[in-house]
Amino acid sequence: MWIVLPLQALLKSAELMVGAGKIEEARIKYESYDANEWESVYFDEYSGGFVVIKKIRIAQSEQSKNEKIKFAKEYGMCKVLATGGNSIEFLEDKRGSYDIHLNDIKADLKKTGSHINIVNYAKEAIRKQGAEIVVFEFENNTKDIHTQLLKLGNTYDIHGYYYFSGSKNIIRF
Repeated sequence: MWIVLPLQALLKSAELMVGAGKIEEARIKYESYDANEWESVYFDEYSGGFVVIKKIRIAQSEQSKNEKIKFAKEYGMCKVLATGGNSIEFLEDKRGSYDIHLNDIKADLKKTGSHINIVNYAKEAIRKQGAEIVVFEFENNTKDIHTQLLKLGNTYDIHGYYYFSGSKNIIRF
């Protein structure tokens, strides 16, 4: 007896198999990090995104209340990015350096409640901290934020990603 499936069902089944293969590849990479140097902390079963943290960064986060708060904020941002299917290496906190590797790209994390310092934050991340891209989490969605993001790309040729707190919709700028 033959079972005939519509073409759309066959295509969807093929997409799921390909997706499962990519997730398995991501899991292998996630599990391959040296446990003496890295802490594997989060793997998203649906997207294959993950977060690994340099153990020294975890130790740095325990030095003060401010460091704990900063670490929690940055880890939260890493987790949102991982949920979107990205591989995140959360690096040691070095003065004047970027925060993470986002799919092997040097990236700096910035969280802000307004549009006022977007350009300055991004310019510092790229020019002084060695980041290739910037990732912003905005607490509010305003027209001024979008205007500043356009300015970053058009005037300064600075690019990256952003999302709004409470959302997992990551947008490229």
